[in-house]
Amino acid sequence: MINTWNESLLHEELKDYYCGDNGRKEVLLEGSICDAITEDGSIIEIQTANLGKLKVKLKKLLENHQVTLVYPLAVNTYIETFASDRSLISRRKSPKHGTIFSLFRELTGIHHLLCCENLTLTVVFADILEIRVSDGTGSWRRKGVRKDDRKLIKIHETRDFCTIADYGKLIPPSVPDSFTVADLKKAGAGNNAGHMAWVLRKTGNIDLTGKKGNAYLYRRSAT
Repeated sequence: MINTWNESLLHEELKDYYCGDNGRKEVLLEGSICDAITEDGSIIEIQTANLGKLKVKLKKLLENHQVTLVYPLAVNTYIETFASDRSLISRRKSPKHGTIFSLFRELTGIHHLLCCENLTLTVVFADILEIRVSDGTGSWRRKGVRKDDRKLIKIHETRDFCTIADYGKLIPPSVPDSFTVADLKKAGAGNNAGHMAWVLRKTGNIDLTGKKGNAYLYRRSAT
């Protein structure tokens, strides 16, 4: 039976990967169920989307514990669509490709926690399989096809963010000293440029210095 759309396969696979052979999964700590605790006592939390949903839980855990927040970013997405009888209808590769700049949309919900020295954010660049079912229960936009689950295909690499400054390093070198959101967009951030500027300003990586026409001007923070 194909699982319901809760991303359980992707979540479970990443939890197994980061837990290791000697770690523990689904551990009650500080009144919350942690995804995993590694052999050295570090907490692992897996969140495949909507990082903001963890802000209350993270704030409580970070007071006394080291926490690694694992977020998978789909570099390539493959889509398999099944009929209600589980027969495969189609398999294709999505034209959409996630980039590191996609992260900033997620960070808006936890920007106030990024300064905590107990938090490490690990971005997992991966190929992901999205499973869909054509049974008439999905949205009209997808003609009744619903998203059912996601599965890990391959991990390309990972990148850790341990300090506030690590996020500032994502500003492309080609961005001028005084820049706008449009400059970030042109340099590679694309449609994520607005969220990027917002998060970097909130975390003190950039300062608002004025306006150029209707656009806000920013500068990299000196601190």
